[in-house]
Amino acid sequence: MRVPRVLHLIAIVILLVVSMSLIGKGVYMQAKAHFAQYLIMQAWEQTLKDRQAHKPWRWADTYPVSKLTFLSAANDSGNDASSEHSLYVLAGASGRNLAFGPAELNVNALESGGHYSGNRVIAGHNDTHFAILNGVKKGQLIQLQDANGKEVVFRVTRTAIVHESDTGVLAPSDERLLTLITCYPFNSVEVGGELRLVVKAEAIAG
Repeated sequence: MRVPRVLHLIAIVILLVVSMSLIGKGVYMQAKAHFAQYLIMQAWEQTLKDRQAHKPWRWADTYPVSKLTFLSAANDSGNDASSEHSLYVLAGASGRNLAFGPAELNVNALESGGHYSGNRVIAGHNDTHFAILNGVKKGQLIQLQDANGKEVVFRVTRTAIVHESDTGVLAPSDERLLTLITCYPFNSVEVGGELRLVVKAEAIAG
């Protein structure tokens, strides 16, 4: 009878160690994601001053290209600071960059006149920066600021759950669109599943 009891205790200890390891990894990922946004914010502020690209840390292979701010649906002007939640967007949606912040796929979607054009596609992880997309609804206002300080406000027009192979959401457009993409469902034990939440928004002011 002792052997099964010992095995039971060993199993409990192993389960506790694995659980603590997963919790520790999750805390580390959250801390890294939020601290990185602070460093990216500093690089972005330098970009707004001199209109040059700045790496958030010396060995980075990316740089911030825009500032994404979620506004209240009733606030077209973006003056209600209490309702704002801002994120700094990196160039190039590689796995490495997405660990530090949302990242834009098509970083060259600006017209020569400095106006936003085409379909701006930004991806982010659903357990860190783009957790904010959980429950987002039509009417949500999102402001995008570029390196020249120009700001465009977009209004969410629809959301959809698509398969990762559906590349139609990446299609270019003659209109000023914003497309936000993250894994779905939220709070899933499966990492990197096949489904994606797509949030589509249209420009309403700039």
